[in-house]
Amino acid sequence: MSIHKKIISHTVLLYIASLLICSSDLSAQGRFDYNKDIQDVYRNIISLKLDLAKTQLADMAIEDPENLARYHMENYVDFFTIFINEDEHEYKQLKKQRKKRIKAIQKGDKQSPYYLFTQAEINLQWALTSAKFGEQFNALKEIYSSYRDLKQNETLHPEFQENKKSLSVIHAVNETIPIPKMLKKLFSLQGSIERGEKEIKELLDYASSNQSMFYEEAIASYVVILLYQKNEKDKAYKILNESKLDPSSSPLVSFLYAKIAQRAGYNEAAITALEASPSSADYMRFDYLDFLMGLSKIRKLDEDADVYLKRFVKNFRGRLYLKEAYQKLAWYELVIKDDVTGYKKYIELVGKVGTEIVDDDKQAMKELESGQIPNPELLKARLLFDGGYNQRSYDHLARNKHKIVYNDELELEYNYRIGRATQALKNFPDALLYFAQTIDKGSDSPEYYACNAALQMGIIYEELGVYGKAKKYFELCIDLSPNEYKTSLHQKAKTGKDRIKNKKSR
Repeated sequence: MSIHKKIISHTVLLYIASLLICSSDLSAQGRFDYNKDIQDVYRNIISLKLDLAKTQLADMAIEDPENLARYHMENYVDFFTIFINEDEHEYKQLKKQRKKRIKAIQKGDKQSPYYLFTQAEINLQWALTSAKFGEQFNALKEIYSSYRDLKQNETLHPEFQENKKSLSVIHAVNETIPIPKMLKKLFSLQGSIERGEKEIKELLDYASSNQSMFYEEAIASYVVILLYQKNEKDKAYKILNESKLDPSSSPLVSFLYAKIAQRAGYNEAAITALEASPSSADYMRFDYLDFLMGLSKIRKLDEDADVYLKRFVKNFRGRLYLKEAYQKLAWYELVIKDDVTGYKKYIELVGKVGTEIVDDDKQAMKELESGQIPNPELLKARLLFDGGYNQRSYDHLARNKHKIVYNDELELEYNYRIGRATQALKNFPDALLYFAQTIDKGSDSPEYYACNAALQMGIIYEELGVYGKAKKYFELCIDLSPNEYKTSLHQKAKTGKDRIKNKKSR
């Protein structure tokens, strides 16, 4: 995945967590009133009842045309429509409304804290959709416009806590947005993970005590910052699990739960959240949930994993994750059916669909181009580990070591995979030994094993409070240049260095 796309993919998830829409008469002037009617529309939007929200907004344009808050809500509808469908034609058509909405808002009450806030939200939403379709410079300009308005609003209305909803997002990802420092300086982009976390926690405290409509958004944004920016997986999952967010209330909440749970290694919780997702005709269809279910199922080595993956590739109209879906179908043939012919059939389809934008789609293409069939035993261990079934993964590797035909590449992967399982089981001394062997044998390999082994050693030493060694291995990770996952691994290492830069070893 390109540098921009990986960060955008993480930023989109963070913004969805912070954002939890058809245009009408754009000549209206008036006030910003987030009254009960607006809040009802908002609840329907984050529940993905978009058709109902559109009807409500159309009625509102007639019954209350002076309430400019509806333009904010209209943009939500467009944002989620584009994010979920990934339809480029739809994107180009809907984007025409951005300037019209901002122009209408600019005729409103300039003394209201919502005057700049709504413009900033609209620009940030379109920055994310622009980046999704490869318009990187437009995305940067829109991020800058959003950031500029939010900072000005912060100065004018320091008491307006809702301003932190989007400002925290930009601050939290600023350090990890891969934009040259010269451009960041030119666009005056500033911030840090710590600052973004502080702001979202302040909004969370405010929303909790004031019954704000943004309370659930603050919870969701906070857990995503913890997970993606701070690598605090267990804490992120714990806070989410104890929150008021309910996967049965919205496919969007189900999506958020599944992504957080999968990333944190709680595969069973991901499956439960996806099973709870509402699927009646009242809700917008969210085909990506089928992909997530198929992914969770194959990580458990369930025999029905292919059902969900096949449904995804049949119905999805977008471009991302199709290559990965066919790769996972190929893996299913290997690990569930022990069918090499089936593997070859599906891996060939990887080259005929989708795009090479995200890392996992790129990795699927590289697997196709390599012509190499994965070792089934190592692949099973990998899938189990990715699902958080750490003991099963370790036991499988230990039990089947004799089945692996040893050559340098398989030995390299074996050391890496058993190191990861051992690390997850908190056996840090053995994990460090396995990772050191991986680095020793794989530093010159095009595979990502040595690079990630260095990253994981940095994370282990960080957890142990040995920050000098943590920094050493984060820097080693950055020095290595694998063919796969380089961007994301390097970014995680840079974020790790940022986390420990002011800490002293125990």
